[in-house]
Amino acid sequence: MNFLRGVAFGVLYGVFLRIMITWIDENVVLGVMSVAFLFLGPAAIGYLTVRTHPSPPWWYRLFAPWISVIVGTFIVAFSGAEGGACIAMGLPILLPLSTIGGLLAYWPRRQSPVAVAAFALLPLVGGGVERGVPEPSSLRVVESSIDIKAPPARVWQTIVQVPAIGADELPDALYLRMGLPRPISATIDGYGVGAMRRATFTGNLVFHETVTDWAEPRLLSFRIAAQTDSIPPTTLDRHVTIGGQYFDVLQGTYVLEPLAGGTRLRLTSKLRVSTHFNVYSGPWADTIMKSIQETILAVEKKRAES
Repeated sequence: MNFLRGVAFGVLYGVFLRIMITWIDENVVLGVMSVAFLFLGPAAIGYLTVRTHPSPPWWYRLFAPWISVIVGTFIVAFSGAEGGACIAMGLPILLPLSTIGGLLAYWPRRQSPVAVAAFALLPLVGGGVERGVPEPSSLRVVESSIDIKAPPARVWQTIVQVPAIGADELPDALYLRMGLPRPISATIDGYGVGAMRRATFTGNLVFHETVTDWAEPRLLSFRIAAQTDSIPPTTLDRHVTIGGQYFDVLQGTYVLEPLAGGTRLRLTSKLRVSTHFNVYSGPWADTIMKSIQETILAVEKKRAES
């Protein structure tokens, strides 16, 4: 009974925080992409989950907060407030922080109701303070490469323009398992610097890529602009929308290096990450971008060698 009461209290508190963000403008009280929500929120959930138990055993202090976080997260996901990508990126930090909150709730054990109220209000107070601090921007570079048994001239033809990609051509990849859109095609309307590439992904996700460097068959570089106005809200959660407040892809570059019997193809992307926790969100952006790049390179390799 004490177990269920503590977990229920933690779940209700976590869902309340997320619902409040939905009902009230994120720019007023608390934002999803904030240290207050993602770091202080789970600590408060863990604290409240354990604090309501009169004598919590060690395993309860460590893992009952996880149940509160996971159940609350799936309730929010079922309501449509968060997508799979946000949940996948959030849980690795939500779970351990909830455990820290649970441990703090037990030591010292004798605490006044004021301490409970303080923990419950901590994310809201923290969010108010955080609102006055601009998000720092971090420019990041992600590089992937693959060796192809084909001459550079043939590989060049597979990267300048990419005909429709079938779902069966794509290898298993992290970003696909997270529910993110898959690449469909890339077309180009001209030749040389100034030409416009149009890269299309599922979910009506489109990138306009203006060629800035063209040295056939060695180098192709382009400036990227996500067409955010055409992206339906069902394609990407707005907190991870490319070209939005928090993330953007700015530039892509192909470099073709001749090898004995083939070509080494490098794909480099420049990203912008703008959050108060770039130390956590930045590596996630790198990992997802690298997963996408490796998928594209695998398709180009298969086509160039066929």
